[in-house]
Amino acid sequence: MARRRFPAGVQDFERIRTDGFVYVDKTEYIYDLANNYGNAMFLSRPRRFGKSLLCSTLRHYFQGHKELFKGLAIEKLEKEWIEYPVFHFDMSQCKHDNPDYVAQSLDLILSNFEKKYDLSNAQLSFGDRLKMLIITAHERTGNRAVLIFDEYDSPVLNVIDEPEKMDVIRSIYNSFYGPVKNMAEHLRFVFITGITKFSQMSIFSTINHLTNISMQEKWEAICGITAEELEVNFKEDIASIAEKYGVKPEEILQRLRDRYDGYHFGPKLIDVFNPFSLVNTFSAEEIENYWFSSATPSALIKVLDKYNFQLSDIENTQLFKSDFDLPFDNVDSAIPIMYQSGYLTIKDYDFESDIYTLGIPNQEVHSGLYKSLMPRYLSPSASDNRSLLIAAKKAMVADDIDAALIAAQKYLSALPYDLSNKTERDFETLLRVMFDCIGIETNTEVRNARGRCDVVMKSRNTIYVIELKISSTATVDDALAQIDEKNYLIPYWNDPRRKVKVGVTVDPETRTIKEWKAVE
Repeated sequence: MARRRFPAGVQDFERIRTDGFVYVDKTEYIYDLANNYGNAMFLSRPRRFGKSLLCSTLRHYFQGHKELFKGLAIEKLEKEWIEYPVFHFDMSQCKHDNPDYVAQSLDLILSNFEKKYDLSNAQLSFGDRLKMLIITAHERTGNRAVLIFDEYDSPVLNVIDEPEKMDVIRSIYNSFYGPVKNMAEHLRFVFITGITKFSQMSIFSTINHLTNISMQEKWEAICGITAEELEVNFKEDIASIAEKYGVKPEEILQRLRDRYDGYHFGPKLIDVFNPFSLVNTFSAEEIENYWFSSATPSALIKVLDKYNFQLSDIENTQLFKSDFDLPFDNVDSAIPIMYQSGYLTIKDYDFESDIYTLGIPNQEVHSGLYKSLMPRYLSPSASDNRSLLIAAKKAMVADDIDAALIAAQKYLSALPYDLSNKTERDFETLLRVMFDCIGIETNTEVRNARGRCDVVMKSRNTIYVIELKISSTATVDDALAQIDEKNYLIPYWNDPRRKVKVGVTVDPETRTIKEWKAVE
């Protein structure tokens, strides 16, 4: 039987439908979005999470392309199929660190629309050109216009660490988006996607009727693939991969859950899989970290540096709902941006307190995030870091904590003196990044009733409770005694894995591991 075609890298709805690619039917959402829930909306989702396909599907729906929706849910819902004039702006086309290039790209997009209506308004501002397009389209077709801005924030995020360029590019877009607020009589529908909000972008400050649907229950699964959609739409593909590896389909399904599932975008906590990774998995029949390998999260690293982010804050962080909706330029923490970008997700929601608990979604994000952070916390040399990870991985596969700490000791001895590894927290972070990168669940500053344990690592068979001492006089026995005195092992008594206490001393002069002792 011929293998099915998967739209890896394809974001155009028309091509997916006409070229026979697999499509997970989201058109019931499209109909509700377009007809039952207002006429100006903003949706935030991480990159490569289906926003562009959603925008493309909306465009073809509003253009009345009924034939593309044959056999889909919307075919039974829509009766009129009215053709509206649609202006679909893919703002990722304007992504550049040169403001002049950004302006030229926007000019080209507007020019292409103006040709359709025989307009020549190059002498006008970007905002006035958009205004003339909307009015002209309404007058000539008799139907109000539809505006779709996909990845509206892409040009600004590209220069997030360059304030002068950012101000210039933001000014360009303020003039472009500005007229939209006062065009309601000419507009049928406005839809905007992006990763985050910028308060100083007029798309939010002037469109005051814009509804943010990003965390509304109704739209939690509008992008991405739910667990139910995965099992219904990809059953035969899961079976094909299972046959390739000689395992049961249930095992492949669990691996897909572990690697790509775990995203939640609202209080109902509907499980959503990363669609980009799933599509690439089925296309290649290989389970890999596709989302992280598709782009370097440089904007994230810039955000973490700006807010002095600590890795100890990454799990079980709690926020009110209002914290999620803060514009990027008004936040005082990296956490909301990490959620909006897909590096953290909602793990729990308490209705009574209206508090959300965040954490890393899945194995793909966990592995990719820590590897991308290695140059920030460890050596800038990728080859040095790779050697460390290989040695540590081999050691932990064998559950050999001595070999793992030998690898860490050699690595730390070779680090440049000017790197910041002087405090106990620095060494906690170094160990956390090292072991998290190889898939060992690691937490630092783990609190219990009597104190805080420096590092807790959980391998498949063992829980390691590690206490660090940075002192020329402290001993490993002092560290082990503190583990006993503070009862750091008590929280893990019911866990069937073996428990190992590890006392570690660090020489404050050489700034590397001096000695250690592991005791069961």
